[in-house]
Amino acid sequence: MLARSPKPITIGLLLFLCVFLVWQLGHGSIEEHPSKAAASVSSAAEQRNRPRIAIVTFITDQKSYIHISLKNKDHYARRHRYDFIVDYESHSERGTMWSKFDMIERLINAEKHDWIWWMDFDTLITNTDIKVADIINESLANVTNPDQIDHLLTHDCNGLNAGSFIVRGKSRSIKLFDDVRALYDSKKAEGEQYSEQDSMVHLLKNDKRTAKHALRVPQIKLNAFPEEIRCFDEEQRGWEPGTFVIHFAGAWAHVKGDDPTGQLMRKYQDHIIWGDWKELY
Repeated sequence: MLARSPKPITIGLLLFLCVFLVWQLGHGSIEEHPSKAAASVSSAAEQRNRPRIAIVTFITDQKSYIHISLKNKDHYARRHRYDFIVDYESHSERGTMWSKFDMIERLINAEKHDWIWWMDFDTLITNTDIKVADIINESLANVTNPDQIDHLLTHDCNGLNAGSFIVRGKSRSIKLFDDVRALYDSKKAEGEQYSEQDSMVHLLKNDKRTAKHALRVPQIKLNAFPEEIRCFDEEQRGWEPGTFVIHFAGAWAHVKGDDPTGQLMRKYQDHIIWGDWKELY
């Protein structure tokens, strides 16, 4: 028996389906490519506009809170695509605390960052939702000549506190550090002992040319103290949930125990707003 030829309607249906599938695939690709291209352009533009920021600290001896402090700062840097730089040795002839200036100067000379954020190791970023780039922009928004500001500093109850401050990544920013070191050396030659912070305070107070490049930021924005260390600036505002940064400066003088800073670190790490870990990858 001869096989029957397919009915015309069946052939027509098959042809229709083939044409439809080809059109669907082609239509889908037409819609998809512009979307991907737009996303790529948007991502590239965002990358270009994002300031290059480095978070810098050092730890030179064994502490009970090394993991907490490192994990916190590393998490924050990865979340916002900042660089995180840590030194574990000090080579400054003037003393360990002077190494912060050497680290910052080294990064400025590398010309890879727009801003460098120094953080003492006894600090925590307790709200990782907040971008330090936004703190910089907000602080400069009310300044007449924002391009002239190279240093964002905070005070506590004793005046300047250099536990958390921001430096513009330009060579002219180094002048402050050179002048501070020169002042320290001259005072030492006269028999006076200044710390790096004392030298900064003296210079900013007595040298108007240097002072015009420095901006004072409210302590609560960049360097908040906990209720256990009530050494606040004139705003008298201490750390509260949702605050950006907490600093346990001088914990040994305010908290009883064998490990005052470690005790506070472990207490306040439970208040950290970490954000979505998926944003880290």
